[in-house]
Amino acid sequence: MIATEPEPELVRGFDVAGGAGKPRYGQLAICYDSDLASARSRARELWRWAAAGWHVMSELPEPRAFDAASAYVGEDDVASVVACGPDPAAHITAARKFIDAGFTHLALVQIGADTQDKFLTWAADVLLPALRKLR
Repeated sequence: MIATEPEPELVRGFDVAGGAGKPRYGQLAICYDSDLASARSRARELWRWAAAGWHVMSELPEPRAFDAASAYVGEDDVASVVACGPDPAAHITAARKFIDAGFTHLALVQIGADTQDKFLTWAADVLLPALRKLR
């Protein structure tokens, strides 16, 4: 199973449908930057469509519809669904939701191509060791 939201009912439904004991992958979008304000701004610019949730996103047919649906989404709205910044605690809190929902694996999605190298270094040194302690 692969899901983008840490919903326990998805896991329960998967188990009932024959998935018990099989892997459950959660996809967690995060926006790392050494500067929190920069991370929040980038997340709003590139990921604002996520604030509406999957039910809305799945119904939008094209980029113009995504733009229209997210035009009034602010940084606070995006930060409510995407952990932002350099504090590992924010990202660990987001990851814990997947663990608590019953997911067995987590795929991290870093928002923004311009910070990938810095993210990879930070994740290897800081975030991944902290996440491994959650098992």
